[in-house]
Amino acid sequence: MLDERKAAILAALVEEHIRSGEPVSSHAILDHSRLQCSSATIRNELVILEHEGYIVKPHTSAGRVPTDRGYRYYIDHISPGSLRRTSHMRVEQFFASMHSELDRMLKQTSELLADVARYPSVVIGPGVGGQTVSNVHLLPVGPENVLLVLVTERGRVTQSLLRLGVAVAPAQVAHAQQTLAEMVGGRALEGSGPVVPEEGALDLPGPVADLVGRALRAMADAARADRPVFFGGTSLMATLWEDLAKLHRILALLEGEASVLHLVDDASRLTTVRLGSEIQAGEEDLAVVSAPYEVAGATGRVGLFGPMRMDYRRAIKAVEEVSDALGDSLGG
Repeated sequence: MLDERKAAILAALVEEHIRSGEPVSSHAILDHSRLQCSSATIRNELVILEHEGYIVKPHTSAGRVPTDRGYRYYIDHISPGSLRRTSHMRVEQFFASMHSELDRMLKQTSELLADVARYPSVVIGPGVGGQTVSNVHLLPVGPENVLLVLVTERGRVTQSLLRLGVAVAPAQVAHAQQTLAEMVGGRALEGSGPVVPEEGALDLPGPVADLVGRALRAMADAARADRPVFFGGTSLMATLWEDLAKLHRILALLEGEASVLHLVDDASRLTTVRLGSEIQAGEEDLAVVSAPYEVAGATGRVGLFGPMRMDYRRAIKAVEEVSDALGDSLGG
């Protein structure tokens, strides 16, 4: 634990480095902070902070930059930031006027968050597991294929193509749809999906029973499936990471949904900040700020990506305000 003066000097150094992107000198800390001490005192404290691993002095500069440990101490001890009044009003107005199906709403939320925070954003939607089934539709697609459309009460829509291998009549599809509606309509999909009856257990004509069984298995798969991922503000990445090799590595990392879920999808019910060496992704100049929201008992997450010197006060406030407003809007 740092004493009050060292903590204040470290905070001033981190914030000046976030602002300028350059190594920070003792004179810069004195000029951009309210510290009541001399430049010589600051230099002495910087030597101690460097010795303890909070900052490092690049070989080509007289200034210093934060290490992962320095950023972590700063993040763990900063007070909350605030959004500009115009940004706060945009968030409020967005959710007050938003009436879309869930996936579209989450996509637009990712774009709003990126625009407000000025960092690339991600919104992870909840899976359908735990949500109540509102409607089930079976739509013939050619003589041997049927499209299953499952709609939850929260507007989550999943589609599955059922390949039957044999022709089914429209009347048989309608019969299967009515049976499914009676079996799962108005009921919550547990994490493993609906129970699939044993073969021959359904008192239905063969083709109808087969279609119902396939549809139930598809629902079970949907309940266990990875959650949807929506990005916003990806065009900002080129301005945040000027090193093209580094930018390409981060873009490659974010291309896979599994890796994005690993970076952002945290079991914590709190706002979290993961950075640098804490991220098992092989990229040191990366920070992820995220916060949870709830939808009918299921949890999703909103997050921001940025370089290590991202504005954490603004990023934390943005994800918390947007996640709270999203959860309230969805009745979470």
